[in-house]
Amino acid sequence: MENQTPQVNPNQKVETAAYTPEYRVKPEFKQSVLKALGHRPFNEIAGIINAINVPKIDHQTLTQIINVLGQFPYNNIETVITNVNSYIELIADDEN
Repeated sequence: MENQTPQVNPNQKVETAAYTPEYRVKPEFKQSVLKALGHRPFNEIAGIINAINVPKIDHQTLTQIINVLGQFPYNNIETVITNVNSYIELIADDEN
């Protein structure tokens, strides 16, 4: 038997776009965050309000939102953190 090595096709297209999960954000998420943090000064919560006031977000943005929420006392954000999965919905790749 002859030892054959697979040949590489130099014309083959390579996928270069990385998969980045996106999530649909329900209005209840913003309401829950405002209920938890609405008593804080505007300059402390302005960034997070802008980040969640959109119909969909990518995974990195969601991670940043959770990290920002983590800067506040747990008693204030407990409801938001424990229910975050009910406030967002993963968008299937073919829906984009």
